[in-house]
This record gives sequence, structure tokens and C-alpha cells, in this order.
Amino acid sequence: MIEIQRGILMFLFVVIGLSWTEVARGAGDHTKEFPSDFDRLTTILQQPNSLSAATPEWLDLGVEHRTRYETFDHSFTRGTAGSNQQIHQRTRILLGIKDIWDPIRFTLELADFRAPLADRGQDQSPIFVNHLDIFQLHFDVVTDNFFGTGISGKLEVGRLIMDFGQGRLVAGHRFGSFTPTFDGVQLTFGGNKSSKWGLRAFATRPVQRHSVSPDWNTPSSYFSGAAISSRHVPWANAELYVFQLNEGNHLQKRDLSTVGFRLFALPVKEQLDFEIESIYQVGEVGRTHHFAHRHHGEVGYSLGTDWPLRFVYLFDYSSGDPNPRKNFDFLFAKRRAEYGPTGILGVIFPSNVLSPVGFRATLQPTSTIKLMASHRTFWLADGRGPFVGSGLQDPTGRAGTFLGNMFDTSVNWAPQSGYFRHTSFQVGYTRFFKGSYFDRVPQSPGTADVNYVYTMAVITF
Repeated sequence: MIEIQRGILMFLFVVIGLSWTEVARGAGDHTKEFPSDFDRLTTILQQPNSLSAATPEWLDLGVEHRTRYETFDHSFTRGTAGSNQQIHQRTRILLGIKDIWDPIRFTLELADFRAPLADRGQDQSPIFVNHLDIFQLHFDVVTDNFFGTGISGKLEVGRLIMDFGQGRLVAGHRFGSFTPTFDGVQLTFGGNKSSKWGLRAFATRPVQRHSVSPDWNTPSSYFSGAAISSRHVPWANAELYVFQLNEGNHLQKRDLSTVGFRLFALPVKEQLDFEIESIYQVGEVGRTHHFAHRHHGEVGYSLGTDWPLRFVYLFDYSSGDPNPRKNFDFLFAKRRAEYGPTGILGVIFPSNVLSPVGFRATLQPTSTIKLMASHRTFWLADGRGPFVGSGLQDPTGRAGTFLGNMFDTSVNWAPQSGYFRHTSFQVGYTRFFKGSYFDRVPQSPGTADVNYVYTMAVITF
């Protein structure tokens, strides 16, 4: 079975010629609602007040520091009770060299993650803490005329951060502290503003994070994939992709082939837009045969008001099973945009979950202030399966499936002038109204609703 999956993947690589595109910077719609931290580092370099403005034209330099305080009052995981709080600090330095070695370019990103205040030992976890380490280190060969076709191309070799589509499988995390990195090679062909289609392929080894010692790629583990995108029809942009993960014996030993497609129309004022994404997985986890799927849908409308106002209806389903190894595996996905804040919260994971009722609204009353509010209702997809991430499970299914409702809101202020022109501030409040599942599930942490608050400041140069 595994050899067949690998054969299929190699066939796809041959068919597309190991070339391809930056799929879906159509992530722009979510980027506006939940500002993309790591993507924003590259845009910082273009700002007149950035450090790059004071460096030679061939040198790009950007620095970002984020400090966030977050706390919640009641637990939602097995065998725990009471509150939790954390101060999390993240510092990132980006350096790029261009022009002087054309067509070769160089990128280096250093990052430092710390948790000086952590009630439940987060300061010892590599998910939250990673002392000064390398997140990006790659050489690129760039061309605007790939083999005389007039289409752009780029070959990247080294340590990479990758982002695909809306990040439901592979993404550099924004709100959370954990950003997956990969050692390997990536080839991009087309996919820029002047091209209506693109191809992209990569072959890498996932990097294992360590709190203090240097990060290094995972032995005997490989992550590869390919994708193609089309922007020929404005009301039906399309993406098709395949990913292959093969892990070594010391991890979960996942051998998974993941295939998916995405159709969407970008938001336009006074018009309906939509997004549909379906993902299917086959393979083995350990010695367990695995088949799972995930589906996302949304319909949005942007009003033509002076204050940009947008409403979105959301639907999500990720398959589940009494055997946790058969649940949908979300690989290296991000969750903030659709499942609420992560950090020390992260109540919902995109696995064994059903959310047929969800709404989000965003409003920008000024150029410096953005408001967001959302509400979602969650059930287990399979009542006998685990509530992923919580450690809770009722194999009999008698606890039911209703997990609860989540209300989430945030305010972001980026002054862009005066003493705070390099700073943005964000505050947020989330309430998870626990459902009947918590009344009956064994080792329940209690039925009291969860109130979560955070405040965050980001400084960029």
C-alpha cells in the first residue's frame, strides 16, 4: 500500500515536471481578518520606516517582537481544573541579500520564543519555547523568464517556511507560537500577479523543535508534495494539491497521502463570494489502515459601506473514529482563523469535529482599527471518538456529541504614526460555552464555561 502511494506521488512529480506555484496567496481574505505575522515580515521590508530603508539596496533587514499575555479561568482538558496564564514573547529577525549575486538570493530568519510566565509548565515545552534558532536559511535562484517562457520561476534550497492556500494543511502559524519548518528544496513556477496559473513542488524533511538545543530535521521522516493553481476564471479560482508524509519509527510512524482541491472567489464589494475545500487522506498510522476526510465551506458578502464591513457563513467537517489513529490528520495546519485562539487555549482541532453553524463579521472603522467577531457551534463527528487535543473520550458514545458554542472577538489597532508607528496592539475575548458532552464524559474537567482574554503588542522595524 505504501509503495503504491509513493509511486503515485512520483508519477505526479513527473507529470508536472517538478515545477510549480505559490498556491493561493488568496489567503488574503483571512490575512485581513487575522493579520499574518510571518508573512508581514516581508512587507515590513517595504515600509519607509523599516530598517531596510537605512541599509543598502541589496540588503533587506526586518525585526519583529511580540509580547502577549493570555489567561483563561476554567479548564477543558482531561483531569485538569482551574485557570491558566502565560506571558509569551517572540522575537524574529529577517535578513535578505538580493541583486548583487543575481540570479542568486539569500534569506536568513532567526527566531527566539520564550515564556517568562507559565502556570502549567509551558516554559518547558518546545511548542511554546525555542531559544534562539534558525527558522529560515535558504539560497534561491530567481528568474522572470523561465527557459524563455516569460513566466517567473524560483528554486529554494535550505530551511524553509511554507504556506499553502488557507493553511488548512501546511502553514506558518500566526497567532500561535509553533511554526513548522522544513529542510529541503522547493521549486515555484508562475503563480505571480502576471500569471493566471502556477505550479509548485517540494521535497523536505520536517524539522524537530527543541526548547534549548538547536533544531534539526527529523531522522527517517520525509514530507513532499505538489500543487497546481488556476486564476483563469475570477469567480472560480482553483487549486489542486497532493502531499505525502512518511515518518520514522520514533514518531507516530504516519505514512499518509493527502489529496485535496479548493475553489473560491475573492471578496469584492457588494458581491457574494465563496470558498469550498475538500481533503482526503489514505495510508497507514503505525499498522492501522487510515482513511479520513475534511471539508470546509463558506459564503461571504462585503458591503459597499465607507467602513469596510464583511459577513461570512462557515461550515466545517473533519472525520473521526473510535480509533484515534483513524481521525483526520491535519498535518502542519494553522487553526486561528476558523477555530478560535490557539496559544494556551486551542479548544478545537480540525479532527473528529462537525461545525455546521458558524458566522464571522469584520469591520474596519478607520485605516488603523480592525474589529472581528465570530460565533461557532461544535459537535463531535463520531461520539465514540476522542475530543482531539483534550484527552477526553467516551468509547461508548453515551456522552453524546455536543461540545458547545464559541464566541470570539478581537480589536486590532495599528497607529502607523507618532511614537507608536512601529507598534500594533490587539486585545481579544473568547468564551467557550460547554455543551452536554462535558456533563457525561469520563474524567470531565467540569461544566463551567471557559473565559479567555489576551492582550498583545507587536513592535516591528
